[in-house]
Amino acid sequence: MGEPLHRLLVLTHLIAGDTERALHDLAAARDSLGVELLVPARELEKHTRLLELGYREVSEGQEDDVDACLVFGGDGTILRSMGRLLGTPVPTIGVNFGNVGFLADLPPVGWQEGLAAVVAGRYRVIELLTVEARFNGGRHAAVNDIVLIRQTPHGVARLEYTISGIPVGVMTCDGMVIASPAGSTAYNLSCGGPVVVWDAAALVLNFIAPHSLGFRPLVLRPDHVLTVRNGAPCDAVVVMADGREVGSLACGEVITVTASSLHARLMVRDTGTFYRNVEEKLFGAFLPERR
Repeated sequence: MGEPLHRLLVLTHLIAGDTERALHDLAAARDSLGVELLVPARELEKHTRLLELGYREVSEGQEDDVDACLVFGGDGTILRSMGRLLGTPVPTIGVNFGNVGFLADLPPVGWQEGLAAVVAGRYRVIELLTVEARFNGGRHAAVNDIVLIRQTPHGVARLEYTISGIPVGVMTCDGMVIASPAGSTAYNLSCGGPVVVWDAAALVLNFIAPHSLGFRPLVLRPDHVLTVRNGAPCDAVVVMADGREVGSLACGEVITVTASSLHARLMVRDTGTFYRNVEEKLFGAFLPERR
C-alpha cells in the first residue's frame, strides 16, 4: 500500500479527440475520487474546455509538485512523461490509449475502477533504470534507449565498441541499440533482443541489421561503460535518445553509454502488471484461445 493520492498531473497523447471523453469522465469523478486535477498549458491548447470542467492549469516549473502523473495515451506519451519527470519523486501511471501500451497499467475501458484503487493507495512504484550517453561535451539521459543509426540511406555504419575498457569487436550494421529494461520491449525487441523485467539492473546491447551470422544481444551490468567509435571512413552516425535526435558522431568520434544515475518511476497496481502485459500485449495475439 502507498499513500493516498490528492494531486494528479494529467497528460494526453497527441490526438485530442481520442481522449476527450476520458477527460470528461475523469472530471465527473473528481469529487468522488477526492483529487485535484492539474494540466499544463499544452493540454489546454488541445482540450479547450478543461478549465470549465474543473481542471487547474499548472506552470511548467510546478509540474513535479504533484503526487502522480496520470497519462491517457500509449507508450510514447508515458515515456515522455517519465522522461520529463526524471530526477523527481513523481511516478507516472498510464491508461492505455495507444497501439500497444506496454507501459500502461489501466485499460482504455473501465479504467475508472482501477484509478479509484490507485488513488486510495493500492499501488506500487517501480524504479526504472535509465541510460545515459555522453559525447561531444554533452550528456543525454533516456528512459528507453540510446540508438546510434546510419545517417545516409545508402551504405552502412561501422561501429567499434569496447566494454569497460575491453575491446569487444567491430560491427558493420545499420546501427546499435543500448536499451534499458523498460526499453527492452521497444526497438531492442524488434531487433530480436531479450525482454527484460522492468526492475532488473541491466542494460541490453543490440545491433540493427548486423552483418554477422554469429552476433547475439549482450546483457550488461549497469556499472559497465560502453564506448563506441564511429569507424566509418566518411559517414556520420546519428544519435537518438528515446526517439529524439540529440546529435551525431563524425568519423572517428566516440560516445560512451552507461546506466544513468537518474531513475524513472512507473506506477502500477501490483507486481503482476509486467507479466500480464507480456502475455496480453506482446504474446497475446499468438497464443491459442483459452477455453
